[in-house]
Amino acid sequence: MTIDAGRWAELYRLEFPRVYRALLAVLRDRDRALDALHDAFVAGLRRPPAHDADLAGWLFVVAVRSARRGVRLPSFSLERVRGRSGEGDIDALLDRMEVGRLLAGLTERQRAMVVAQFYLGLDHREIAAHFGVKTGTVSATLAQAKARMRAEVRNAS
Repeated sequence: MTIDAGRWAELYRLEFPRVYRALLAVLRDRDRALDALHDAFVAGLRRPPAHDADLAGWLFVVAVRSARRGVRLPSFSLERVRGRSGEGDIDALLDRMEVGRLLAGLTERQRAMVVAQFYLGLDHREIAAHFGVKTGTVSATLAQAKARMRAEVRNAS
């Protein structure tokens, strides 16, 4: 089933924020994440995926691949929180900062797979299919990433 331009417009409106945040976690650069996501949407318009299932995952992987082909720009700044108050908001902000710090210690491939699993909700089989690797590679990469994050938490304590 071919995806028409109307479906892509709807997808852009619905999935852009979530996929953009996932790309920020992986690429650690706002401009690079935005460029990569726009490239993925253009790629989808030019040559849409064969199936309409899991388009957010498809966009994420196409965008990560697009960013890898581009120039690597080093930088990462946490988004400023405006107008936030309250204990729950502060706890949530601290949690996001800690997750960001832990993700920053991973390789780009590890970050991409961790974000795909825990933020986008993809299982090992889906991640493997999207990234063109075996499920064992996904399992090993995720295990290494989790071990690295656990070690970082232990060292920070």
